[in-house]
Amino acid sequence: MDIVTNPSPQWIQDEAEKIRSSLLNELHRIESEVNDQFQSFKNDVELRQQKMPDTSPTKSSTRQIHESRVFVARNSLLTDLFEISHIQSLRNVFVAVMVIFVLQVIINDLVAHGRLNLDFHLIFQCFGNLHIALSIWLIMQLCTAVLVFMGFYYWANNRVSYLANPKDLKIYDIVWLTIYITYVILFLVLPCREIVKHQLPVASSLIVLLEQLRQLMKIYSFVRENVEKICMQCRLIMEADPTDKKDAEKLTAPDFSKYLYFLFAPTLIYCDTYPRNAVIHWDFVIKMFGQVFAAVVYVYYVVVRFCVPTFENLNQNQITLSIFMTVLFNSIMPGSLFLLLGFYGFLHCWLNAFAEMLRFADRMFYKDWWNSTSFAAYYRTWNVVVHDWLYTYVYKEVFALTGRKNRVIPAICVVLLSATFHEYVMIFALGFFYPVMFLLFGVVGMLFLFLLPRNKGVVYNILLWTFLFIGLGLQSCFYFMEAYARKSCPATDSIWDKVIPRSIVCRFSLQPGKLLHIDL
Repeated sequence: MDIVTNPSPQWIQDEAEKIRSSLLNELHRIESEVNDQFQSFKNDVELRQQKMPDTSPTKSSTRQIHESRVFVARNSLLTDLFEISHIQSLRNVFVAVMVIFVLQVIINDLVAHGRLNLDFHLIFQCFGNLHIALSIWLIMQLCTAVLVFMGFYYWANNRVSYLANPKDLKIYDIVWLTIYITYVILFLVLPCREIVKHQLPVASSLIVLLEQLRQLMKIYSFVRENVEKICMQCRLIMEADPTDKKDAEKLTAPDFSKYLYFLFAPTLIYCDTYPRNAVIHWDFVIKMFGQVFAAVVYVYYVVVRFCVPTFENLNQNQITLSIFMTVLFNSIMPGSLFLLLGFYGFLHCWLNAFAEMLRFADRMFYKDWWNSTSFAAYYRTWNVVVHDWLYTYVYKEVFALTGRKNRVIPAICVVLLSATFHEYVMIFALGFFYPVMFLLFGVVGMLFLFLLPRNKGVVYNILLWTFLFIGLGLQSCFYFMEAYARKSCPATDSIWDKVIPRSIVCRFSLQPGKLLHIDL
């Protein structure tokens, strides 16, 4: 007698999940192809418009320059990819490698000391004076939330009173522009002054510096987007009757609740409304923050296992070319892990956690940068949050100022600005000037951006990963060498000691009146 059994609910659920994952992957593939084709079509149209004589107002070009990113509800790419068991296995490989690192440290402690030595002094050292860093952050956040909004609200609501006299209106705007620029300068200088004053270590300094830049970009986006709206409303009032108080009362300034939400939302482009999810999945939030913590621990074990033994025993006075090349190639793997862990811990886990808590539905914080075949594609897809801000407020603005004829100058401005602030963060986080980041990002990266052909194919993807790994190895090698040279090599009171890398001139002493004096 044949027994017919009904399929189990678990089997049905598994099959449904497989179908859902396949559909999501296919939709992402179609979306990527459509976006690429549309971008290619748009570039062709722009080139044809540039070649045609300018006989009519360029309304379409102006519209293109001032268009902003459209926010739609979507998951992060890795969120959907992790629904596939094959991609989950890749993440499991990284987890297994971290387990091996932990086991190696534990076994070394047991063999060398006869006991388990759970010493996380490096983490505590990097996060030293954390209370001071959080106090600085709190003051910056209050100033951004209260002072900026109150200043903008006062400017917007009182601007109507000067519409009848254009000369007074111009003076009024110049005064408030001066106040705004002064505030931005102070916002850049004062936190750095506190970092130097309290000698904050690297992780605590990064908290202050990254939050400083994040808030500055949000301030600029809020002011830039709403100034245009207020000026448009004022022009409409002037066209009607600038002395009519009823029209003046129609002036609408941004709402504080929308501004406050924007300050914490994982985006740098201000909008009055964003797509929102219906509910908050707190289990997802806890999972994301847990993986952020795991990424920090992972970085710690990579540093302890690979970086500290290499550079702690490195004699700065006996570095030859062969030793340097050995140290460089030993630094490639740690540097690459820093990149991957920083990407996954911050751009995926941290931003997704805040997006879930705020019900922020657009989770496109990055694209498939790992499939890039050129540095131009890598720069566009690695960090979409920052790229959107640079493209909207730097690239498009410079493109408009140069007459919408040359795309090279806006691209150079974007790369140089980004490289400058990357180096700015490294200077105050590490406590010394060593422009490795600027040279690799702003000089070498720009050369690769314009000189390497933008062709698709496996070979170009391999080439990009090769250059990327070498650059990460160079950064890790030079920064760790300089950090340990600052500890072992004697310091001087000369101004040159603050500028010249001590890892390079460790065999020289810098004395007043002499540029370099060799200690024989």
